[in-house]
Amino acid sequence: MTGAKGITVGRLAVLVALAVVLAVAATLLVTRAGSDGAGDGRGGSGGDRAGQGGPGSGRPPPASQSAGASYAYTTEKGLVLMREGRPPVRVPRVFDLADPLNNTVVWTHDGRRVVFLSDDAMLEQPEETRLITVDAGTGGIRRLPCPGCYDLAPVGDHEVAVLGWQDGDTRALRFDLTDPDPDATGTRITTPAGNGSSWQIRFLGGTRDHLLTAQYTITADGDTGMDLRLLDADGRETAAYRPPFDSNANMPAALATVGGRDRIAVAARNNPGGCVAPFPIHPLGLRGEVGGSDQTAALPPGYIAGVTGGIDVRDLWWGPDRHLYATIAAWTCDNSRRTEDDKKKRHRPATLFRLDGDRWVSAGDQPATVVRPLDRGTRMVLTIPDCVGRIDALGPADTVTYCNTGTLHRERGGKRTKVADAVLSLSAPPR
Repeated sequence: MTGAKGITVGRLAVLVALAVVLAVAATLLVTRAGSDGAGDGRGGSGGDRAGQGGPGSGRPPPASQSAGASYAYTTEKGLVLMREGRPPVRVPRVFDLADPLNNTVVWTHDGRRVVFLSDDAMLEQPEETRLITVDAGTGGIRRLPCPGCYDLAPVGDHEVAVLGWQDGDTRALRFDLTDPDPDATGTRITTPAGNGSSWQIRFLGGTRDHLLTAQYTITADGDTGMDLRLLDADGRETAAYRPPFDSNANMPAALATVGGRDRIAVAARNNPGGCVAPFPIHPLGLRGEVGGSDQTAALPPGYIAGVTGGIDVRDLWWGPDRHLYATIAAWTCDNSRRTEDDKKKRHRPATLFRLDGDRWVSAGDQPATVVRPLDRGTRMVLTIPDCVGRIDALGPADTVTYCNTGTLHRERGGKRTKVADAVLSLSAPPR
């Protein structure tokens, strides 16, 4: 896991073709916007209007307005920002169906901006990478130069920290997104030292005051694990969590500042791909403490950790009620079958659970992969097939699409109304 991921010739051809389509669409959108300099020049709808200012206008962008009940979702072809009572904002961008580490989308802690990196690294042009921000109040879009940047996390009220790879070294930057400079390049902060290995350091998320990093390491028994370290907002290490976590890099993580406190939790994917698959969830302290939780309510019948049965923590987040939430699927194992996929027999699709004290309790029986509240009575729900067991009816390409995209609903009073299909991810500002 050093530097940018490799890419096959066939996959590159597909990405290039898709990029050409997106470029044409962007050009058409800009043409329709007229020649008065409105928008950001890269084809996002709902951007800055003439006279409002923004990149290239010679005036600073307008002050961010209240985001209201906003949320964002991604598809393979772009991000869509939905805003209550206002037109959606669409930003063309290739999102990776197979690797979620290429698709990070974050919200600033003040809830006013959604932020992500451009797809240039996927097209083997990492030096062209841009930091893309969309203002949930005005709909304005900005693209700031961020060559070599590969990961980001929110910090402070209206800032993001970014990790980049340049000239053979990792570097860390912090961008103040209220800075009106259209060519802002961020402020250098302390680069995480990590564990000294050649594996790439990544962010798992950020609170207002802290950043959490993850890096592969070799454990005492010779296996790989994840080395997690806590940093302050300037990149200085404040705590290390020991021992390393038995997991791969796809660790669900929840970081938020709720009720005036920084709250952190992670889930460890103990046996990726296996039928026998524990998936413990750990609340973390700010001084390196690693807690546990009782998952009994989420486990399948006959489950014995490390012996039979498995669960999959699909998502993890802190609610405005200061509770930790997760969506968890479960299966049993038929050991008369030969392959790990064939052994899995679905017991329950991913549904919503809440941590009460140190025990997980059911918080809903409808299938749900990602849930984000909009207000006290309304929430957005993304449901993606769990793909537990072998999926024989589809070819390899269709399987990737089927198992990584789903249907987005708006739920109120238990009733769901469909918003979109083929959705990859869902995000929302802190509530």
